[in-house]
Amino acid sequence: MRDILLACVLAFLLFHVVNGTIKPAHGDKDVVPHEEQMLDVDTIFRALGVPYCMRKCIDPFINSTTSLWYMKNVVNQARKVCSLHAQAISCLNKEQFCDHNKIFLKASSSVEYMCATKHVLFERMEKCLDPIVDDVMSACDKECYARSNLTAFSQDSNIKFAATVGGNAFIVADHLGDLCTSLQCTLPCVTKRLNNKCALSGWLSLDMLMQPFDAVSVMVDQLSPPLKDLISKKIDKRCRFAIDPHRLNRIRNGDFGAFNLANLS
Repeated sequence: MRDILLACVLAFLLFHVVNGTIKPAHGDKDVVPHEEQMLDVDTIFRALGVPYCMRKCIDPFINSTTSLWYMKNVVNQARKVCSLHAQAISCLNKEQFCDHNKIFLKASSSVEYMCATKHVLFERMEKCLDPIVDDVMSACDKECYARSNLTAFSQDSNIKFAATVGGNAFIVADHLGDLCTSLQCTLPCVTKRLNNKCALSGWLSLDMLMQPFDAVSVMVDQLSPPLKDLISKKIDKRCRFAIDPHRLNRIRNGDFGAFNLANLS
């Protein structure tokens, strides 16, 4: 149960990393209601009960994304993220008993997809993406409040309590709803805006951003029916798409109505 939720929340967190949304709160006071707060990644990790051996390996990678928070020069900053992600994976591979279920690798599979699997395609699109991607990410953040909701999540008193008791997956699961709402808004926004500026780049980015949720859904699918039912009930209904392979496939194919359970047949 903890591994499933850890992978799921790390996927949400790293989704915002890839979209350039990590560290101090948003500076646009007219669009973000939490501008005086700070994103507290340490609290989120402690609330999830992320072990020290994993933190030791992944913190440099997470810290490297702070420059992406302001959504400036995202394309060039991505190279540094790729390098430090590879270092994090190498470090975890040396820690034989730390992450034997490959939770971080699954949760950060969007980064692996961008940096390794599809790096040639992203490089071909770089000239087109470089001048426009910062503005696209910023516009979608203003529309979807991704940074604001992630900051509020880290500052929530319940999440802070979970952090003080060594982590509690059930508490964390109860407070993911707003992050999922932002995700439901951000994925279509980024996909459509990028496609309008650079042909097919939106679909490539959508495929990239869906990777960790595919991995989480496979983990859930391998559980016993009673445990799958428990996880489905514990996770906010706005997040249930992330553990449903059928809905994920529809979203990947551009059917963004699949986020909404009421739209499913």
